[in-house]
Amino acid sequence: MKKTTITCLAALVLNTACTNEEKVLTIGFGSCNEPNQTQHILPNLNKALDSLDHFIWLGDNIYLNNGEWNNYDSTIARYNEVFDQPVFQELLSKSNHLAIWDDHDAGPNDCDRSTFDGFPTTMRAFKDFWKPDYPQPNPDSYYGRKVIAEGEVDLYLLDNRSFRTHKDSANATVFGVEQLNWFQDALNQSTAEVHIICMGGQLLNTAKVFENISNYPKERDMLLQWLSKAPGRPVVLTGDRHSGEINKIVIDGKSIIEVCASPLTANAYPHHDENNNTRIHQMTTDTQHYGLLQLKLFDAKDSEIKVGLYDSNGTAIFSHRETIYK
Repeated sequence: MKKTTITCLAALVLNTACTNEEKVLTIGFGSCNEPNQTQHILPNLNKALDSLDHFIWLGDNIYLNNGEWNNYDSTIARYNEVFDQPVFQELLSKSNHLAIWDDHDAGPNDCDRSTFDGFPTTMRAFKDFWKPDYPQPNPDSYYGRKVIAEGEVDLYLLDNRSFRTHKDSANATVFGVEQLNWFQDALNQSTAEVHIICMGGQLLNTAKVFENISNYPKERDMLLQWLSKAPGRPVVLTGDRHSGEINKIVIDGKSIIEVCASPLTANAYPHHDENNNTRIHQMTTDTQHYGLLQLKLFDAKDSEIKVGLYDSNGTAIFSHRETIYK
């Protein structure tokens, strides 16, 4: 941990053991990165990275051009075209970077396994570039769990493309049976205080539009039940939409927060009037931004979650704070 402080004044005075250690974990995140469209968010993101423990790229980290997804060399060339730029080299030199993919890293727009058979090629390039360092149960995917903050936080990185079928197909799925079984088992076996779940498309948003998981109602309901019943507090990080928002739902007394951060550098398309019943504020974002998640974890008192979406000036567009009661 980069930022660990001891807040036990009484223990210091009495020369006794301290049992109320404060651990502060700060994670940045964002999606939809097309620097040929805009780059004005990058200087402030660069500054923010000086104090982040991790940064998570939530998909559409590159935009493969027509046909580039059919060839490993052209896919890798696209990664290099974007991330060899000096501004991105500086970004990647700071903090610890993790990534998931979405359709534009994986293949054509809105691709799934029934319409695109090139996932092995683009998956190979994805892994070669991002070099995931956590256990991956399926060698043909990157999904897995990374344990951080001395075991108090679990990061789940989910693959929403490799196993996806069309929403109108029989037994329609976003994540596939194998990945879902793994995720349920990992959640139930975890002893972490906080679960951070990273996925390419929105989970809580109730609008059945675009590629929101609300288009797969059985799978969405199942995931929400798992998150509500598993030990630990869930926080879902998503992208894809080219507009950002903070969503929340409470199931059986457990709060589930979703923060959608999109876009980083691609063009923004606000969805102010979307029929989303879980958004906790008015409007969506209408400009480029990134997200921040700060966890204050205490041994002997209630912990805290703070999330926010920040513009190119470092100003919070939307923010939300909650207590994790012991």
